[in-house]
Amino acid sequence: MTTPTSATNSSSATSIFQQLGLGQQNTTTPSSGNQLDMNAFLTLMTEQMKDQDPTKPMDSSQYLGQLAQFANLQGVQQLNTGLSGIQSLMGQQESVQVAGLVGHDAYIQSNTAQLDAGGKVNGSVTATGPGDINFVVKDSAGNVVRSFTDKADAAGDVDFTWDGTTDAGGVAPAGTYTISATSGSTTLQTQVAAKIESVSFTSQGIVLNLEGHDAVTFDQILSIS
Repeated sequence: MTTPTSATNSSSATSIFQQLGLGQQNTTTPSSGNQLDMNAFLTLMTEQMKDQDPTKPMDSSQYLGQLAQFANLQGVQQLNTGLSGIQSLMGQQESVQVAGLVGHDAYIQSNTAQLDAGGKVNGSVTATGPGDINFVVKDSAGNVVRSFTDKADAAGDVDFTWDGTTDAGGVAPAGTYTISATSGSTTLQTQVAAKIESVSFTSQGIVLNLEGHDAVTFDQILSIS
């Protein structure tokens, strides 16, 4: 039996690729000793063909099956690489979009609000039905600074604004205040708007750093304006 030359081996490999409808791969350097590229795989297959018992040759369909499995695996690896690239690009786009939220107001469920000098506080409450809603604003010492009334036409969210003035007609100093709301004898849930000061990218995900509040995740935010 004549030993095949390297040219014959190359021709055989090309023929196998043609039978499978595949283009022969360019030589690549494996990234580690445990990885096997297409050319190394074909070299091993050729050596296996050279060393087989000529009286009991292996069925050629077995070779084609091995080659098809390897080609399929390479295709999956290339697909995974492509998907990783797309995921990275989407992550970068998401980072840019989230960074654009800085300076906006995030509504969170809280009765604590930060009043800036000469500013105002926006928020909302969830009314249980139509009727008057009484608001009370207290400073950090628990003193009542301002009381005012709004009206709900029906059950649902009702927006409110405290303009920063006091019951005495003055302007409240900048600081942290609490706002409570009642409708009759019912205490209503209060949501306040807090300015988004910055965005942090942590191992737990994206968090928003709010003025006068702890950092929050997106699932804690009711709306952004």
